[in-house]
Amino acid sequence: MWGKCLTATGACWQARWLWPTLLMLWLVGAIPGRTQPVDSLRRVLVEALARGDAARLLEQAPAQVELALLGRGQLYSRMQARYVLMDFFQAYPPLRVELDEDRLLDPHRFLVGRYWYAQAAAPFRVYMRLHRESDTWKLQELRVMAGRPKR
Repeated sequence: MWGKCLTATGACWQARWLWPTLLMLWLVGAIPGRTQPVDSLRRVLVEALARGDAARLLEQAPAQVELALLGRGQLYSRMQARYVLMDFFQAYPPLRVELDEDRLLDPHRFLVGRYWYAQAAAPFRVYMRLHRESDTWKLQELRVMAGRPKR
């Protein structure tokens, strides 16, 4: 295979140059891969929370997602979770969301931040757990808690 033609038309590319070049281009981002960039997902999640957009937030979730909004967590289907989040956003209209931490513990990524809402003396704490499966990241869990973080 080394040095042989790779096309039927006779145009020759030596395999020893082709694969390292393609690998290098993929690593620097010149060739889009199948992996969903976590930075892009993080941005989408923060924007959806800040807008109170339950539908957009849950587009990033698997068929079932765990929600814990100011209380005990429960596993919901995406449709159930959408209605739960819509009620939450109506009761606590968002003003802004900021992420403070981003931790990777493969195959999970944990995002920790603050959720400011109308009439809030202090923001809620927000925890999101993302899970990587088949080269894509999904929102697996969302927790919103009142009070100060434990240090």
